[in-house]
Amino acid sequence: MNKDYKKIAETTLKILDKKPWLDITLKEIQTKSKVEKFNLLIKNKKDLLIKLNNYFDYKVSSKISNIENSNYKDMIFEVIMMRFDVLQENRKGIKSIFDSFKSKPKLLFFLLPELLDSILIMVKSINLPIKGVLGQLKIKGIFIIYVSSFFVWLNDETIALDKTMTALDKYLDQANNILKFMNK
Repeated sequence: MNKDYKKIAETTLKILDKKPWLDITLKEIQTKSKVEKFNLLIKNKKDLLIKLNNYFDYKVSSKISNIENSNYKDMIFEVIMMRFDVLQENRKGIKSIFDSFKSKPKLLFFLLPELLDSILIMVKSINLPIKGVLGQLKIKGIFIIYVSSFFVWLNDETIALDKTMTALDKYLDQANNILKFMNK
């Protein structure tokens, strides 16, 4: 990840610890990040959301090499939980951004392709076969599992994210059963 984008993302997340997403301005982020080319890199808050998501992808990607090579269900579980661990580091800011979607739901729809790209990055990192129709179904299924688990994560106040892990495991088991049924 470009060092300027990284600095912008980290500055934004620090500001989000103190202020809600709807109250922060690009000017404030520009001033505090001290990134000279800020106006060339970030045009609006949509650009900023994309860069924040890319930052989370970057953070997860730097940890993925630690995944133990096992069955795909376990590896998917591990990589999604890595993403939740990264989000957990910035929980207050993520919740603030998500809360803003309630008043501006179009932003959420704008971000969906970026989240799908994040799923692709995670899936490719564990070498899950994703070719053909079945592969596309897997990607969409993992996306649904991630989003469903994200809603659990939003309300999971346990230190070890026990509720999120339990829900994710349950959703992956259900998806695995569906795949077994489809392969009969």
